[in-house]
Amino acid sequence: MKVVLVTSQLNYMPANYSKTIEGILASSNGRITSLIEIENLDYSYIKSGLGLIFYGAKNFGTQLIKNLIQAKISSKKSLCEKYKVDHRLFKSINSKEAIEFLEKEKFDLLINLRTRCIYKKKALNSTRLGCVNIHHGLLPKYRGTMCDLNALSENREAGFSIHVMDEKIDNGAILKVVSITANEKDYFKYLGLTKDYEIKAITELLDFVAENNTLPEGEENHVAGSVYTKTPDIKKVREYIKKGMIL
Repeated sequence: MKVVLVTSQLNYMPANYSKTIEGILASSNGRITSLIEIENLDYSYIKSGLGLIFYGAKNFGTQLIKNLIQAKISSKKSLCEKYKVDHRLFKSINSKEAIEFLEKEKFDLLINLRTRCIYKKKALNSTRLGCVNIHHGLLPKYRGTMCDLNALSENREAGFSIHVMDEKIDNGAILKVVSITANEKDYFKYLGLTKDYEIKAITELLDFVAENNTLPEGEENHVAGSVYTKTPDIKKVREYIKKGMIL
């Protein structure tokens, strides 16, 4: 069984998502053979981070700047060396180079973790069982980006969903929905909580695929009255802070 993880070089997660990645690699029993990082390093994020700090989102801004520095030394590459996993870096998952690599390696499954990539047909069809994504909202109702932050600000359950990927965003059959909490106002404490839940969910998925040679039967990913959220601008950040969120 050959599985490839795809993630971004840079995100706002604690430790740049490296602790979650390491937990997944450590528990994969050698089934994850490659990790792809999508290039997104940009020094303009320093300006963004300082702006977030100025407007009251101190944790967000500080973490973004820390992660930019950490990504420059590629801690994920070090993890790959530790767990004997092939490491690749591509500008886009849809690039010619990425597609050629995916097709050459004949992976059974691709797992997308915290990228903002919109996968095109060639990428989606490049592995035997397709591609799955961890979406940080409770499907089928909550779609878009930063769904968990929006949920916590409204005292709703926050969590994540694992779903099959297709050419539409947050679409495809739902394989698993995990609720974590509705009661955490410190967003970065919440993000810290998600690590073990995500590792467990991915490990269970890999176990199922290894035993059954297929993905679990998914549930329909459609509901009336879906709610779409997006990455907050400064005005929205201020609204979250007024609601008591610690950012």
